[in-house]
Amino acid sequence: MPNKNWFKGNLHTHTSASERGPGDTAPEHVSEWYHDHGYDFLVLSDHNHRTILDGSDTERARWPHLIPGEEISAVFNEAPVHLGGIGTRELVGPHESDTLVGTIQANIDAIEKAGGLATLNHPNFRWSYSDREIIATHGAWAMEVFNGHPGVNNMGGGASPSTESIWDRVLVSGRRMFGVATDDAHHFQGEFGPRKSNPGRGWISVAAAELSDESLLDAMSRGDFYASTGVRFAELEIRGREIVMEIDPDTDLQLKYTVVFTGPNGRELWTTTGESARFTLSRIDDYVRATVYASNGEKAWTQPVFGTD
Repeated sequence: MPNKNWFKGNLHTHTSASERGPGDTAPEHVSEWYHDHGYDFLVLSDHNHRTILDGSDTERARWPHLIPGEEISAVFNEAPVHLGGIGTRELVGPHESDTLVGTIQANIDAIEKAGGLATLNHPNFRWSYSDREIIATHGAWAMEVFNGHPGVNNMGGGASPSTESIWDRVLVSGRRMFGVATDDAHHFQGEFGPRKSNPGRGWISVAAAELSDESLLDAMSRGDFYASTGVRFAELEIRGREIVMEIDPDTDLQLKYTVVFTGPNGRELWTTTGESARFTLSRIDDYVRATVYASNGEKAWTQPVFGTD
């Protein structure tokens, strides 16, 4: 991704303006937290509420670039069906149908109509929906492969797949869908701990020409970004069917890294160690994506490279 800058941002954050399940902090101070912790952009994705800040020049200087958005929070048979509307031009609100697939699709359509990118949020939250339902829909830009909320069951369990496995099942079906990591932060006050929904746990880094809505959303729509819980890339480039990467190492903690290249059905295509790697997709595989595992448990995910591109 040459001639572009990397911009760090979070797509899923709650404030005290949320309709339900509110955050514990005003949107102005939530925005300040992200600015102070090195984020370049932020979506205040309150439940069924479009939180727009209009501050003075001094106040805006204390916030990251704010992309408008909303967490559309619908319900089907008492199960939550939540989607992110990223860059929407107007309030979307929940849309419901007489089927689960219909409910998901209705909200995707509403987000697209409002000019936004539709993200499928935490599918394993209360085990609401899985790859079967996602594959039956169309139009969603991305799904959360990682969400920092303690109750979203990223790892799956029992007979239910992990969110990463859901992603691979969707990809092998022929659907082109990107993977994002988010905070889903609610708790900025008091205790920071594993059972609290605290900020700073998941983010994306976007390769864009400039820090603007148009540039960031355009880059995201193309998949020019990676998702992370802490691992950073010094270089990440897609050259045709090849992924080339250079990890930005954490020398203070002296971390070590393992890179796994995954293909259809979650099949491991190649694994290597170290801070640099490259892999070329074969002619027989439909796609490849890479996951970087750091020795302290942090991870990063590249977007899939498709053989038909």
